Amino acid sequence: MQESQSGQYRLCQSLNRGLEILVALNSRPGGAATIMQLCKATGLHRTTVKRLLETLAQSGFVRSQAGDNLYRLTFRVQALSAGFRDNVWIADNAGPLLRALGRKVVWPCSILTLEEDELVVRDSTRLYSPFSLYPGMPGRRLPLLTTAAGRAYLAFCSDAERAILLESLKAKSDRGMAGHEAGHITDIVNEVRSRGYATNLGEWEGEERFGAIAVPVCHEGRAIACLNLIFLVRAHKIEQALEKYLSPMLETAARIEQQFALLAESIE
Repeated sequence: MQESQSGQYRLCQSLNRGLEILVALNSRPGGAATIMQLCKATGLHRTTVKRLLETLAQSGFVRSQAGDNLYRLTFRVQALSAGFRDNVWIADNAGPLLRALGRKVVWPCSILTLEEDELVVRDSTRLYSPFSLYPGMPGRRLPLLTTAAGRAYLAFCSDAERAILLESLKAKSDRGMAGHEAGHITDIVNEVRSRGYATNLGEWEGEERFGAIAVPVCHEGRAIACLNLIFLVRAHKIEQALEKYLSPMLETAARIEQQFALLAESIE
């Protein structure tokens, strides 16, 4: 173990080396490699690599198969990136772009990602907006079918993901699919995809005073997040709101997509 730069903690070199093994495996075709291939890639001794692989196998991150001397990544390694991509990255990197958008449009804006079968506010300009009547604070959950952000996500996620989400909502008798027939949902999805944005004019129960515009943030053809803008229905007709706010929202979404694409490319 080595002392950290702050001098307060001792660093765990075994953990660093274990992560090096995961990175090296991830760079191999099919996520598989022999011990000697990993030794060459990491510069670690064979005994060290073997010990680390067995530890990772016991934790469920790699597996070995008798007969081919290969160690392979398991699906559990996906858990190491899922939270980073959807939550931490959004909060740390999209936040400055979101606040720049908020300065342009004044009304509160937020960025949301999926959690189970609802969207969760990850960051918001509520604290910076003079019109922060809407309680869109980070952590608030929004339903999919009755909010602009939810509709935008449903329209731009993959067909397989949409089917799973709708089945989950259908299973909830107290909310979710209430009042929404399959044909109606299909119409909403098709309309939103055609327009490139979604709206809500007081249709979210308990939030009838507010309208919203939402646009998807996409990567590789599917939604990974949504940008949402809230305004008072009495302050704007939807046509006026779209004319003023849609363009800067789309520009911001495009910039977030570009940054995310660069990040994804750098870690592949």
